[in-house]
Amino acid sequence: MFVVDAAGTVIHASDEFAAHLGADAAALRGRPLSDFVGDGDWPDVRGTLDAVRRASGWDSRRCRCRLSAGDDGPAVGDAPAETDIELEFVPYRGDGDGYGDGDGDRFDSDSDANRVVGAVCREPSEPTTARLHTERDRFDHLFDLIDDAVIEFEIVGIEPVVRAVNPGFESVFGYDADEIRGESLNDFIVPPDADNEAVDFDQRTADGKANHAIVTRQTAWGRREFLYRGIPYSRGDGKQYGFSIYSDITSQRRAREHLQVLQRVLRHNLRNEMNVVLGMAEEIREATADPRVDHGAARITDHTETLLRVSEKARTAAAVLDDQRPDEVVDATETVRAVIESRRARYPAATFDLDLPPSLPVSAGPKLTQALANVVENALEHTPEDVTVRIEAKRCENDATLRVSDDGDGIPEIEWAAVFGDEDITQLSHGSGLGLWVVKWVVESAGGRVDYDRRDGWSTVRLALPLADEARC
Repeated sequence: MFVVDAAGTVIHASDEFAAHLGADAAALRGRPLSDFVGDGDWPDVRGTLDAVRRASGWDSRRCRCRLSAGDDGPAVGDAPAETDIELEFVPYRGDGDGYGDGDGDRFDSDSDANRVVGAVCREPSEPTTARLHTERDRFDHLFDLIDDAVIEFEIVGIEPVVRAVNPGFESVFGYDADEIRGESLNDFIVPPDADNEAVDFDQRTADGKANHAIVTRQTAWGRREFLYRGIPYSRGDGKQYGFSIYSDITSQRRAREHLQVLQRVLRHNLRNEMNVVLGMAEEIREATADPRVDHGAARITDHTETLLRVSEKARTAAAVLDDQRPDEVVDATETVRAVIESRRARYPAATFDLDLPPSLPVSAGPKLTQALANVVENALEHTPEDVTVRIEAKRCENDATLRVSDDGDGIPEIEWAAVFGDEDITQLSHGSGLGLWVVKWVVESAGGRVDYDRRDGWSTVRLALPLADEARC
C-alpha cells in the first residue's frame, strides 16, 4: 500500500508496493504520485482521489491504471517497467497504526482527516472480498425470490448434477432441495421421450452455449410445459457449470389452444347455419304476399347479416392474434390513403378530410391496415350517410400520432368504456365493439396505445405508434 497527502505527494510506501514497482521504498517517498502513473491514466486517478477526499465517512473508490517507478526511480531486481493494477483509495487517519514518514514520526491529517488518502493495490482480475459478498448477496436474493424454477448444476461427464435449487423449483416441480441436490437433474424432470433433447441441451452447456426452447418436463404432479433457458458459466476451476430456468407456461398454451379450437368451431358453425337462415328468409319473402310475414322475414335477414358480419370480424380478430410475425416498417401515410380510397365508392355521401405528411414510417407491420380499417369502418357504419371523417397524422418526438374523428353520434359507452376505460368486459352490443378490440390489440402489440375522446360533437380515436428507427429525431 501507499499513502498520499493533500498535494498528491507520496508520504508512505510499503516495501511490498515498492518491490512491485521494482523500486526502493525510501526513493518513492516525497515524490508526486503522478510520476508513477502511466500516460493518460492520471486524470482518472486524480478524479478518484478527489472523490475520496470529498466523500463523508469511510467510503472508498477504485480505479485501474498503469504504474511504474518512473524515469527517475531506481530499479530493483527484474520487475517490469510498467504494470497494470487496480487501486482502492480510502480516507486515511493517522491513528497510530504503524505507518510513518521514514524518520520515526507518525503523520496525521490534523484538521481534515480526509485530505490524507491511503491506497491498496491489487491485481485487476482479483475481486475484493466486499465486492464478492455484494455480488453473492444480490444473486442469492434473486435466486431465492424469483417465482420461476431455477437450478444451478455442474456438468459431470454428460450429466447435469444439481448443486442448488431455489424455492421456486421446489414449488413448481415438487421436489425438496435435499432430495435432488447431488443427483442428475435429468433423472427427476426429463420424460423418457425427451432424453435425446436433454442430452443435446447438456452438450451445448458443456460447450459454453446457451439454450432456449419450449419443452415438456415431468413434475411431481404430472407433465407440464415450460419456457426453458439454459445459461452456462465457469468458475475458473476447469469445470463447467450452468443455470436452468423453467417458466411454467402450461396454462397459457392450453388456454390459447382451447380458444383457437372454440373460435374455429364457432365461426364455422355460425357462418354455415346463418347462411341457411339467410337463404330461408329470402325464400319466405319471395313466397309470401302477407306484409307482416314479409316484414318478419326482412328482420330475420337483417339480424342474420349482422351476425355474419360479427363472425367475419371474429375471423379477422383471430387472424390478427395468431399472427406472430415481428413488426415491420410501414408507411402510415400510405396505409391511411389505401384504407380511405377503398371506401370512397362504398360511402359516396361521406366526406373524407385528410391531413397527412408526405411520409410517416412506423414500426407496426401490415396489421396496421386492419386496425385503421376498423376505426374508419366504425366511423362510417354507425353514423349518418353524410358523415365527415377527419384523419390527421403527425410525427411527435419518437411516436407517430393518428387521429380518426367523425361527427356522428359517437361510440356507445358500453363499448368504449370496456375497450378504452376501466370497466369490466361486457357483452358487445354489435360488431363495432369487436372491431375496437382489434384496434387495441394491434396497436398495443406494436408498443403503442389507443385513446378515445368525445368533444364538441366529434368522436376521436387516437392511435400512438412507435416511429421507425430511421424516422426518429
